[in-house]
Amino acid sequence: MNGRHFLLTPANRRVLPDDRPVPIPRKGKVWIHITAESEAEILFLLKKFNIHGLTIEDMLNPQTRIKVESFPNYTFFTFRGMHFEHNHIFSKNFHFITMKNILITVANEPRNTILDLIEHWSRRRFLLEQGPEFIIHYILDVETDHTLNIVLAMEDQVDEFERSVVEHDDERGMDIRDVFALRGNLQHIKRVINHHKEILEKLEVMKSRFYTDASEAFFRDVQDHQIRVLETVDNLIGSITLAMEVHLTISSRRTSDIMRILTILTSILLPMTFITGIYGMNFENLPLLQHPLGYFFSFLAMVAVGAGMLVYFYLKKWI
Repeated sequence: MNGRHFLLTPANRRVLPDDRPVPIPRKGKVWIHITAESEAEILFLLKKFNIHGLTIEDMLNPQTRIKVESFPNYTFFTFRGMHFEHNHIFSKNFHFITMKNILITVANEPRNTILDLIEHWSRRRFLLEQGPEFIIHYILDVETDHTLNIVLAMEDQVDEFERSVVEHDDERGMDIRDVFALRGNLQHIKRVINHHKEILEKLEVMKSRFYTDASEAFFRDVQDHQIRVLETVDNLIGSITLAMEVHLTISSRRTSDIMRILTILTSILLPMTFITGIYGMNFENLPLLQHPLGYFFSFLAMVAVGAGMLVYFYLKKWI
């Protein structure tokens, strides 16, 4: 498919030329998909549909928030698809304009979900026969399931992090920076899905204008999938938080153990150093200085002092 703009009906699929405005169908159910890059291009293609300038501005702005707006002759809403690559979430908007028996989708760049649907139109045209809202449901359902798969892939990373914490496997465990990035990605997904839920709830309120009673159950199914994504994300964020707390507790305990051992060693060596320090002084009259077994007596004294201190530390439950 070399064209960027398509007009699809239950009967056929047609590539639209770039140099002509999109024709307004006189009857039947129609889906128009446009991939445009400039305001002038969209205005030119959709000038016969009386699309508000603010809607055009929102469609061209990649930072447009997820939203739904109602105009006299159409309803406009924006959803956000997500892509996970190299431990980063990339999200991009796609836009819907709904009129009576007409659906217009606009993307600033190609989206696989929409292009796959167009490419296999002969097998999917029945969706448009049921109504344009079924095209919307299909796109949202596929995007939601894709987001769920992303979350499940992140779940494997969380499980690996928990395993490394429990097994104290620092070498094979995740870098703490990756863990923070993972939690940030999950929080980003949570924010997007929460916005999606709000939009679906608003669309349900205005369903008489947006979709028929026959499609209501399908949109509830999308909402159920998004709730599942939210629940999974919340569980993963909680697991990461708990695992990090355990990791910090274990690290703190290790540090305390090391400090205790070093303190005990220092305490044991201190009296030994004291003894050797005395015999290192330059005085002639020191006990056992000239005795043939003086060295052994001093060494035994140091061993006895060290052993006595170990016994004392043990009885005090310091070791």
